[in-house]
Amino acid sequence: MKKNHYILVSLCLMTLLLAATACRNDDYVVLSDTQALPPSTIPAGQLKGMYVLCEGNMGSNKASVDYLYFGDSLQPAAYHRNIYAERNPSEVKELGDVGNDIQIYGNRLWMTINCSNKVEVATADGCLKIGKVDVPNCRYLAFSGGYAYVSSYVGPVQMSGDAPLGRVYKVDTLTLQKVDSVVVGYQPEEMAVVDGRLYVANSGGYRAPNYDRTVSVIDLDSFREVEKIDVAPNLHRLRADRYGQLWVSSRGDYASVPSRLYLIAADGAGRRLQPQMFDLPVSDLCIVGDSLYFIGNSSSNTQSHQLQSGIINVNTRQQVASAITHAPELEDIELPYGIVVNPETRDFYLMDAKNYVSSGQLFHFLADGSFDWKVWTGDIPTAAAFVGSRLDVAYQPIEEGGSRYIQAVDEYVPAPGQFVNTMPAYEEGDDARTMAAKCTEALAGGKGGTVCLGGYGGYITFHFDHRIKNVEGECDFYIAGNAHSGASEAGIVMVSIDENRNGIPDDTWFELKGSADDEKPEAMTYHYTVTYQPASLADIPWTDSKGNMGFIYRNGFHQQEYYPQWIKENLSFTGTLLPPNAVNQGTEKVPYWVLGSFGYGYVDNAENRNREACSFDIGWAVDENRKPVKLPGADFIRVYTALNQQCGWIGETSTEITGAEDLHFQE
Repeated sequence: MKKNHYILVSLCLMTLLLAATACRNDDYVVLSDTQALPPSTIPAGQLKGMYVLCEGNMGSNKASVDYLYFGDSLQPAAYHRNIYAERNPSEVKELGDVGNDIQIYGNRLWMTINCSNKVEVATADGCLKIGKVDVPNCRYLAFSGGYAYVSSYVGPVQMSGDAPLGRVYKVDTLTLQKVDSVVVGYQPEEMAVVDGRLYVANSGGYRAPNYDRTVSVIDLDSFREVEKIDVAPNLHRLRADRYGQLWVSSRGDYASVPSRLYLIAADGAGRRLQPQMFDLPVSDLCIVGDSLYFIGNSSSNTQSHQLQSGIINVNTRQQVASAITHAPELEDIELPYGIVVNPETRDFYLMDAKNYVSSGQLFHFLADGSFDWKVWTGDIPTAAAFVGSRLDVAYQPIEEGGSRYIQAVDEYVPAPGQFVNTMPAYEEGDDARTMAAKCTEALAGGKGGTVCLGGYGGYITFHFDHRIKNVEGECDFYIAGNAHSGASEAGIVMVSIDENRNGIPDDTWFELKGSADDEKPEAMTYHYTVTYQPASLADIPWTDSKGNMGFIYRNGFHQQEYYPQWIKENLSFTGTLLPPNAVNQGTEKVPYWVLGSFGYGYVDNAENRNREACSFDIGWAVDENRKPVKLPGADFIRVYTALNQQCGWIGETSTEITGAEDLHFQE
């Protein structure tokens, strides 16, 4: 494509320029310039655009932010270069020296500016500065629970065998104040949060050839390092997939040890296993759903930059395709520097740093890997962040080939019970990932298999191949169990929006309020916790937050282990406890247990043929304080057993699920 530049000249901008000149001691503001893009080239989606952070060569003070506008019916797609300086004219030295990472959390845009020792925070919708956080030699960002985590080299920018250990700083995202820090390995890089732990890739890049080769594991409750995982020298990228697996890249030593990709999975108890190496050179990666897109240099000569790309299925752990199909334009790529994938439409972008000291380029590829267009960027494009929270956008239409049924199970964590390890069946060597895959095999595509959740708290999390739309005044999805008259084993439903767009159910969960809140409010227990202890071939003991204790009792009908065998440690669950619904209508010698149904709003509470009673409205969502929440839909659905009761020879009450459907799906 021909390189075109369009200077935005207007009376407003000229006034802005003059005002900025006065406050910058004769420095001047470099106005953004715009390049129009070919029409209808960016696939339709709900995201509005994408920020591109450009490093700027070290020492040149040329870090900048570009903005790619995806276009709509009123305005065509366009690429805007260097918007930060124009939108923040009073900022001396503009953005600063060496941009390193850019992410959006909530309605704020976060950027680490490495050599300027600061984290810049701006509005996500306009890139207008809100404030900054002083962090020495800051590198990458991660977010969880209202906090930003910033990796830091701590020491000055220089090669030294005496370089200090790095740190991770904890920052309150509301006040922009540092509230804690923890020492990790040497020169920490990317991070990811999984199950209450922060994983940090340590590089030791300033200490060559004595590189660090570990991943630090930080417990977020205590904010202390609790473990180090040995992987490979000079670690860099670290991303988590929807199954909680970690994918880590090693840059090697740039000589005898090549760049490689590593997988760190976990066993059923959450313990991280030995890293598995993939014989692939990886310089950058991006995970969307089950697909890991990567780029790397396939040449042993690090100066030749022979581009290699591919897609790995993170579930099967197999490379399934090349990300980029051949096109003459690939010959124009001098230094492939980064890859970013649109989480909605799967088209993607390749960043080319060129010669490090002049303008880079952004190459756009369609979802099938074919080249589409390219555009000039600021110096050294390095990272990108998509604009437009999924909480704020409209429903995305179902694509051709979609399904009304469950696509996959993300998590299966049952409490102990008489049907656990049989529905689905546990086999020696199974872990959390393989058990979730067995649940997928039982439930996906409307197969109608049965999954048992065990006693109180046991849960399953699943998703469809699209967002379930919240239609006001209507039920939105249906969940089947195996209830029948007098046998309600009610489970509570929760929903979540994939707000951070990472394809993992790690965002805020909202409970769908059922009828028991109004029918028996005095008998409800909120924020209830139960903890189970393993006991091999014995009754399973439990204690709860109300000071009670008891057992999941074994019976003569089911002889297998009742504790989930891929989990070796105590299990704790917290949620809402429904009032008991079991009544012995027989005698002590000849018991006849009847489990009455609740009015509405629970899984495995009514017969499947009563579709209305087995259907759920996202409009019932409440937050942790039981206040109504208005959501546009649901990306993930969770069901957990909500009763804690034993019914004689019948055993514990355990919710079962046999499938789910989108009630708004149109063939």
